[in-house]
Amino acid sequence: MERTLEALDNEWRRIAGSDEALRALPGWAKAYPALGGASDVSDLLRRRRDPREAGRILAALAYLAPTDALAARALLQALLPGLVCLAATAGPDDADAIEEVIALAWERIRTYPPTRSGSVAANVLWDVRKQYRIHRRIEVPSEHGVGHPSPTDVEPSAEDIVVRRAVCDEIVRALCAGAVSRSALRLIVRTRIEGESLTAVAAEQNVNPHALNQRRWRAERRLRPRLAHGIASEMLSEVRCAGRP
Repeated sequence: MERTLEALDNEWRRIAGSDEALRALPGWAKAYPALGGASDVSDLLRRRRDPREAGRILAALAYLAPTDALAARALLQALLPGLVCLAATAGPDDADAIEEVIALAWERIRTYPPTRSGSVAANVLWDVRKQYRIHRRIEVPSEHGVGHPSPTDVEPSAEDIVVRRAVCDEIVRALCAGAVSRSALRLIVRTRIEGESLTAVAAEQNVNPHALNQRRWRAERRLRPRLAHGIASEMLSEVRCAGRP
């Protein structure tokens, strides 16, 4: 956990001091006055600690987040303390809980509904907690077989497809580095990214669905440290691209 949080904090310091971040502030303030008056984005996050301003600042960042990677990254940084607490309480026996929680939070932030009411922080944490618990039930193999339907047994949304494909490059790099086998990679891509049913793939390969689920689970456990590191790189790259004309 410490290394993940340190990487995110170091990344945030680089982003907050970047020219892209400084150029973004005036446009944010013009669209959402609650984001005005800050000297830089770090100052903006310090201001959101004031209960009188927190709700308006986080709401404005949430409205921007689906189309503005920098605003999304600022919102993630603001929610980190709550995400750390969530990982500790929802996954005390899961060494990878913080990485999973952060990944789920990033997905939720980038797809935050503009019409949603209520506290942004509470909404994001609630959604992440719900999704994390679903993932835990699905991904940890049961002694009695698959037990629960894979999330890919349900038609994925367009947002799900976009988010899943965002990590493809990092998964391919893991393959090249020997972190996973080609067959394990193909299984992950087919069932997590392309939306194929785990049960259908198992039938095609004439293997037990439970055995296939275990194989995928082990491969994903090996990938998680790489993907957690890749999340930070992905965010930084996206922020830089968003700042270009």
